[in-house]
Amino acid sequence: MVQLNSHFKKLKREYVFPIIEQKLAEVRGKHPHLSIVNLGVGDVALPLVPSVAKAICDATQEMTTRAGMRGYGPSEGYSFLREAISQKCYGLCGISPEEVFISDGTNGDATNVQELFSSKCKIGIPDPTYPAYLDSAIIGGRLSKVVLLPCTEESGFCPVPPTEHLDVVYLCSPNNPTGVAMTRIQLKAWIDYAHREKALLLLDNAYEAFVTSPEVPRSIYEIEGAKEVAIEFRSFSKSAGFTGLRCAYTIVPKAIQKGKLHAMWMKRQSIKFNGVSYPIQKGAEASLSPEGLKETQTQVYEYLQQGKILHTGLSKLGFSCVGGQDAPYIWWKVPAGKTSWNYFDEILEKCHLISIPGRGFGHYGEGYIRLSTFTTADQAQLALERLCALK
Repeated sequence: MVQLNSHFKKLKREYVFPIIEQKLAEVRGKHPHLSIVNLGVGDVALPLVPSVAKAICDATQEMTTRAGMRGYGPSEGYSFLREAISQKCYGLCGISPEEVFISDGTNGDATNVQELFSSKCKIGIPDPTYPAYLDSAIIGGRLSKVVLLPCTEESGFCPVPPTEHLDVVYLCSPNNPTGVAMTRIQLKAWIDYAHREKALLLLDNAYEAFVTSPEVPRSIYEIEGAKEVAIEFRSFSKSAGFTGLRCAYTIVPKAIQKGKLHAMWMKRQSIKFNGVSYPIQKGAEASLSPEGLKETQTQVYEYLQQGKILHTGLSKLGFSCVGGQDAPYIWWKVPAGKTSWNYFDEILEKCHLISIPGRGFGHYGEGYIRLSTFTTADQAQLALERLCALK
């Protein structure tokens, strides 16, 4: 009989979305005509911008001709997109096109990268944070090697370098779910730690386009010494509305371990990944054009405006929250004496609003609720009006 991967049984964290769907169905059963405001799943709320849509359609049309037809593309991505990212996103950081790897999502890259490391490596993972880092480590049989890095109110919701040795460290900044971004000083402390401990940093930077604070760098490579110790993951999903199109990229500098890691990632991708489609990569390239950036940044600004509306409104109602300034998420502290699931139920029942219980993002997420600012101005205002029912 085939032996199944027993590590799946060690996945103890509750998967919140099916539970939320069940609770939502119960509420709709009682109130079938109820209007629900969804500030839960962090999916885009605005349509694809015109310049990106045109580039995708033009590229698809190009493939109908003999001269323009294309089959399998390079697993690492077409050179036109790798060069555009190198020049327009990392022009001041010295990242070459060869160090840019195109993929279909940060989720896959940030978890698949664990295949490059020995099972003996100790992995530091922030808590709370995006669940896939820990879940993939558990599935890979690394649970005993995981060290959780608390991101609490006392630490400013950012992980602090520990006194113990770690081989690999996940960082998520701007952070999902807390919406807090790490400053240059905080990232420099981790870079110094990585050099001292000969560790590798894995920075999930999917929300880079939302950074507005001057003390927060857009890339870790803006900081001296980062190229020797850090891999950076970015995505077009939230910056350009690609959640339904799938395109992202990972930066693997050749300076890490004298190019060994770069060569391993190239080999891994060539074995397991067939590349992102040509039209989608042309659309991603278009999002980096002057017109594309103008259109997509307008949408990012709109999402940030909804974050400002929600943050300001909750504060005026007397609630404690962070985020919304450098990321499209609000991290809302639950009133004393209630759990995050208790409060989720109360918000759904009284305000007809969907949120995400912080417990779903880790042990230290308990006591908080995540709100997504991927919404429209009218929905954000409606949410605030309904939240007055909690007072």
